[in-house]
Amino acid sequence: MKDLPTTKELAAFLVTSKTLSFTSAADELNVTQGAISRQIIALENRLKTPLFHRQARGLALTDKGKEFLPLIEKAVNQIQHAVAKVSADENLVKLKAPSCITTWLLPKLMAFQQAHPDIDVELTSAINHSVNFSTEPFNAAICYGHEPQSAELAANLLFEEILAPMCSPELVSPKLCSPSLIAGDENEMTADAMSQYTWLHATQDRSDWKLWLSKTGNTHAVFASQNQHFATLDLAVSASLQGFGIAIGDVTLAKPDLDSHRLIMPNNNTVASGKGYYLMYPVSQQSKAMKRLIQWLIDH
Repeated sequence: MKDLPTTKELAAFLVTSKTLSFTSAADELNVTQGAISRQIIALENRLKTPLFHRQARGLALTDKGKEFLPLIEKAVNQIQHAVAKVSADENLVKLKAPSCITTWLLPKLMAFQQAHPDIDVELTSAINHSVNFSTEPFNAAICYGHEPQSAELAANLLFEEILAPMCSPELVSPKLCSPSLIAGDENEMTADAMSQYTWLHATQDRSDWKLWLSKTGNTHAVFASQNQHFATLDLAVSASLQGFGIAIGDVTLAKPDLDSHRLIMPNNNTVASGKGYYLMYPVSQQSKAMKRLIQWLIDH
């Protein structure tokens, strides 16, 4: 038993295999980069084989690393399932969700708790949009992206991402602030007209505005001369609410603000990003409480 890897070594290996970066793995596990590097070296010494190629552009799994990864993922999942079965509270669901979906999610969770007072949902908000059930203590997670393909994970689509420009009514002229604009108005702003304002971006690569311009036939339009970047979608939309510029937001997540006219759509063209928000959970760890929560979110 003394030759078995430690849990710290396995966690470092699993997260580093996903991120292919000691720095990113350290951030996810909330330790130093040096600690991750030492755990990986200790594991390689224990196995007497290198698991990663250290390259100038980053890390890459060796053939032995690729062989080792699925075996360890399966073993860790089995251990977690065994621990959860013996010690977990069957009426507790630990749910992880990206911060940008919190406003949409909280009313539904509160209604669920009122309908099922015997079930406790422990919500953790995070900036990242993914989950690793092998290294994170969650029963389920809401993840953003394309539909996951995994035999070990179940994924239920909550809603598709539909994007559109949105801003505070106070930012643009009174003519464009009328409620009729939301239902469609020939006086809506063109992409060129919107470029006179600051554009707010949820990513450094400005993929939100690039996608909207491309899918609405505005590839000729130039980017705004002033641009502001944020780490998350909710920060960009929050800035638009405060009148700092125009953001590309998700119409589902922004619906309460659009309905109350705290936000307007200066141009009514919407585009589907091809991504969505999925409720994911390990197939092997589905409790009765989990089944009730899953069904509730899907129904509502």
